[in-house]
Amino acid sequence: MNRMNYCESCRAEHTYTIKKEPQVFRFRGQDIELPERRIAICNNCGSRIDVEELENETMANVARIYAENYGMTSLEIQNVRKQYKLGVRPFAKLLNIGPASVTRYESGSLPQASHLELYKRLQQHPHVILEFFNRNKGSLSSRELKMVETALDAWTNAEDSFQTDDQIIESIFKPYKVTDLAGYSDFSLEKFINMILYFTTNGVLKTKLMKLLWYSDFLYFKRQTVSITGTTYVKYPYGPVPKNHDLILAHLQHMNVIEVDEHTNDEGWTMMMVKASEPFDSTIFTEDELETMREIETHFRNYGSRKISEYAHNEIGWLETEEKQPISYKYAEELREFH
Repeated sequence: MNRMNYCESCRAEHTYTIKKEPQVFRFRGQDIELPERRIAICNNCGSRIDVEELENETMANVARIYAENYGMTSLEIQNVRKQYKLGVRPFAKLLNIGPASVTRYESGSLPQASHLELYKRLQQHPHVILEFFNRNKGSLSSRELKMVETALDAWTNAEDSFQTDDQIIESIFKPYKVTDLAGYSDFSLEKFINMILYFTTNGVLKTKLMKLLWYSDFLYFKRQTVSITGTTYVKYPYGPVPKNHDLILAHLQHMNVIEVDEHTNDEGWTMMMVKASEPFDSTIFTEDELETMREIETHFRNYGSRKISEYAHNEIGWLETEEKQPISYKYAEELREFH
């Protein structure tokens, strides 16, 4: 069956052919790349035809990619509420958002920016729910208040035995220790923290910091067949990053190891400046490890976040690894040397 739609150029209905082409969309301050956007081409004049079904499909894909890269999945959003064992309505009242919005977000709809920040904050710092409770408990009915108090008391008691910040960070990398995904090393939180302190002494943008860490570990592995920190890195759109990097930064902030200053530049991009809050301890590194870190710092000194990301995109390890998957240190053999 031939598909037909109105063509503005022809001013008449014609059959059309669906073609695929890459396109970049500006969405919520971010450039979202669709590798294959389906578009309709008029079979009569060759002009593009607007087909509602295809436009809806495109925007759904843009929203999905944005959520995967910059937001939260519907499952992560569900888990934020479910960790407290709260119903939709009382949870919504604590966050001061509509219950219908909570239901939509948990079903896959993309949260508005201000609501997404609330969810991210609760995901990274679950105890903040107590602040919301104290601020908004007046909106709860007497029945809801009793239910929420009971649920949060049970959650707080269970959290009394919660892991410390350093234990949480170490648990992220524990499954990969002494494998090719950790550079055949045990993860060293002390070295990981101090490598971050080394590169953030005078402040550095988060995107660039992630690449400096990766290059340090991978270049050292290329030369010594072992990584410096034992960190596992995964492929993200803007280059390699430590696994669960945002969660790690949140815990390092809580430990007062670093400060993170977030602001928006003139182009609408969110910039996160990471700065050390503690002095760097060089004594825990070997001279070879320190020399590798110095070499990386010197080579990329004049690189901005975008330039170093583009540089990393040409590394075999990034190119041949699937999105959001760990990058094997075996690819370090193909890493470009710095001169």
